[in-house]
Amino acid sequence: MRVPPPAVWATYPEPNYTHPDTRGPTLLIINIILITLVTLAVVGRLYSRLYIRRWFGADDIIIIPAFIFDVGLTAVVLLANFKYGWDRHIYDLPTSMIPPAQKIAFAAKILFTLAATCIRLSLICFYYRLVKDSKIKWFRGALHVSVVWNMAVCVTFIVLTIWLCTPVQSYWMFPPTGHCMSEGKVMLGGGVVNSVTDLWTTILPIPIVMRLQMPLRQRIGVSVLLCMGGVATIAGAARTYFTWKSLLANWDETWWAYWLWVAAAVEIHLGMICACAPAWKSILQDPLKSLSSKLSEKLSSLRSPSHSPHSSTTAKPGLFNPLRSLPWFQITRLDFERSRLDGEDESIDGKFGSSANARSQSSRMECTSSKTTHPAMRIAMRRSIEQSSTRLEESPVLPEKWLLESRAEGS
Repeated sequence: MRVPPPAVWATYPEPNYTHPDTRGPTLLIINIILITLVTLAVVGRLYSRLYIRRWFGADDIIIIPAFIFDVGLTAVVLLANFKYGWDRHIYDLPTSMIPPAQKIAFAAKILFTLAATCIRLSLICFYYRLVKDSKIKWFRGALHVSVVWNMAVCVTFIVLTIWLCTPVQSYWMFPPTGHCMSEGKVMLGGGVVNSVTDLWTTILPIPIVMRLQMPLRQRIGVSVLLCMGGVATIAGAARTYFTWKSLLANWDETWWAYWLWVAAAVEIHLGMICACAPAWKSILQDPLKSLSSKLSEKLSSLRSPSHSPHSSTTAKPGLFNPLRSLPWFQITRLDFERSRLDGEDESIDGKFGSSANARSQSSRMECTSSKTTHPAMRIAMRRSIEQSSTRLEESPVLPEKWLLESRAEGS
């Protein structure tokens, strides 16, 4: 840990070891939520491989130590945050807390490097499976280079972390002794390289995905996976920024390094979820199919006429539909029309010509003989008889305009 010079110490307020200002529970909440999701993702992945697919690949083997390193990183960061003052200003940190806090920082940097490397290697092994039967030689070559590069970055950064100070224990001793390299420059360089490597691992499968003939649903899933990898890459860039802010641009290291560890948690946890997401396809495939079929059946039943809420009131039944299919107000209207026509039969018959009278009598005889009782049938037959009359006499019952039109048609 860098010790601020006396001129900087003079600008700080009086230490408050009892009730200091803190950053709050943000780091705790993010880590608890994300480590829970990571645990579910890893357990689901192992279940899918062992009990559903019944085979275990290299990417599944590598994800196990990655999960162990991730859990260890979360534990030590939360321990340092709540017990050793990582969430407060450096001037509110008792000197007795500095050695254990530095030891935890030493372990956290190594665990972060190992976890990030294992996650990327697991993803690269998954990419190998995507092209195992293809003849895309350049992509396999890119995967070989990626493996070598990740291993080199991991070894280099671990070596620099361990031997940052000579002797090694000088890193956590206070006041510092021995000789140490600039932690800020080493961490900043490692952050930049790590962010570039994350970005490379995220965009590496895009050319292969674009060539694969996949259904729309699978393309959407791959796109979501790549977006999550993009979020992890952005979190890595944010971690690099706060590395510069806390170790180079400011002497209040513990206060500004808080957001460094928040970004590191998001980066590692989302990387774990991305690495485990493809294995969940076997678990979710059958439930999603069942849910899709149930939704399709429900939508089909809602679209059918028999389930329409207005089918019994807004539909216009045909002339010869059964009476029971008609609404009550149509039945009432038909009864009214029948009684009105029965009352007007005699007056109409007395005023019509002989042809109309004969046809009307014939119609009534046919209706009586056939025992037709349907009101709609009787109304239709009587209207056809009235319209077919060619000689009509004036009657106070019928409108004058209607009579004139009927006479013109008859002439």
